[in-house]
Amino acid sequence: MVGGTPRILIIRLSAIGDVVRVLPALQILRDAFPEAHLDWVIEPKSVAAIQGHPALDGVLLFQRPPRAIDAVREFTGLCRSIRDNHYDYVLDFHGILKSGLLAWYSGAPRRIGFARPRSQELSYLFTNQKVQLPSPTLNRCEENHLLCKSLVQNCAWHHPLISVPYDVQDGVDAFFESTFDGGKRVIAMHVPVDRPEKEWPAEYFAELSDLLLADGRFEVVLTWGPGQFQAVEAVLERTRRLPIVSPETVDLKHFAWLVHRAALFFGCDTGPMHIAWAMGTPVVAVFGGTDPRQHAPYEHPHRILMSGLGATDLATARKRMRAITPQMAYDMCLEMASLPFSDQAPLTG
Repeated sequence: MVGGTPRILIIRLSAIGDVVRVLPALQILRDAFPEAHLDWVIEPKSVAAIQGHPALDGVLLFQRPPRAIDAVREFTGLCRSIRDNHYDYVLDFHGILKSGLLAWYSGAPRRIGFARPRSQELSYLFTNQKVQLPSPTLNRCEENHLLCKSLVQNCAWHHPLISVPYDVQDGVDAFFESTFDGGKRVIAMHVPVDRPEKEWPAEYFAELSDLLLADGRFEVVLTWGPGQFQAVEAVLERTRRLPIVSPETVDLKHFAWLVHRAALFFGCDTGPMHIAWAMGTPVVAVFGGTDPRQHAPYEHPHRILMSGLGATDLATARKRMRAITPQMAYDMCLEMASLPFSDQAPLTG
């Protein structure tokens, strides 16, 4: 410790949804150690989820150059930077070999991580305080909460907060005010996914959009980010009633405020779904190839549509996703859209 002030490092490198689910732990640690220096090591793709958070003092970026030799140099340089920071506590929320090595190389007296089987790729070898989970199907938020409890005895649950600058808010607000009828509720749909076992068919998104627009009480906006417009086009080609297509959300901050302005988010088990949850927007999510017990939003209004439970092969996952019909999704959206807006205010500024 420097002058009696502890130095703490959070390790969660990626992905966006997993990073969002560690944000409550960040606030728990800040509440328990108000004077601590609190850093987070993360990959660039996910860094916008934590930038600007007032509970965080510093961010260490783990760049991954394409060439293996450059990646090794980057990683060893990051290890040296972490060691030079002389952390007292390191919490490895990731639980893979890279995160374990970063924790070990820090030299911190207390290196806290998950025990097996949650710890993967031998990462448990590099921590000296291991947290055994009571169940393999805990929600990720519950897992992270238990990791915090190994350091903080009485830690209350915090809803995650994402900082959104005022200029980003103004730009998104202008889009909403110029585009939508204030008398209708806006439903944000996010079609793109990175993994095929999480895909809901494009024709299903199109039919759901048509059902909602035909209802007369809703507007539908299709959201997308860099390199994702092809997925949106696949839906537009199949619709009879044209939904609104959002401007390209150039970064996570823009997407976060866009879904915050919506009355409801509909999509699959993706990072954008977790961002919508963090921003206080009710969520309807379709699950097929991942387990909602682990990956559904935690607390806060949400509904899960699924057919079958637990991890499975790709063919079965796709069959399960197709078993969730647009009519089923429409009925669930009607139920959730009737709820009042959350009083959970996102972090701004």
